[in-house]
Amino acid sequence: MTIEHLRHVLSSRTRFAVQARPGDSQLLRGHGTVRVLRPDSGTIIFDEAGLWTFEDCSNIAFHNIYSWSLQSESPTLSLSHLRYDRNAAVHLVDFIEAAGNEWESASPYACGADIYRARINYSDCGLKLSWTIQGPNKKQRLDYTYLE
Repeated sequence: MTIEHLRHVLSSRTRFAVQARPGDSQLLRGHGTVRVLRPDSGTIIFDEAGLWTFEDCSNIAFHNIYSWSLQSESPTLSLSHLRYDRNAAVHLVDFIEAAGNEWESASPYACGADIYRARINYSDCGLKLSWTIQGPNKKQRLDYTYLE
């Protein structure tokens, strides 16, 4: 998948489903909506709002804002979390094309002792962003599926 195609796919997402497998704990499921903003030709903002659903059917709301930066001159896709605001982005990973419709993080993101690795896969079922998190106290996987 070319970076231009990936840009188009990211721009067309409107909702997502997420599963979290936190080690030996219960499987968490969530879903939500994505509001896509295009502040410039190389940036796509995902403003996500959703609900986590627990095994007891209780819910908790969550909200995230991510910035996807695409560089046409070099086939790189950067992902940042806009936890504080657009001027204080926390850079997470740079993705490079792996094979076919897959992109993987060029190097992991370290948060304290925890190491985050990410992979993007695109198919007719949607755009899947998978995180693997390893650390002394963490072992989990997050799978986001972004849909139109």
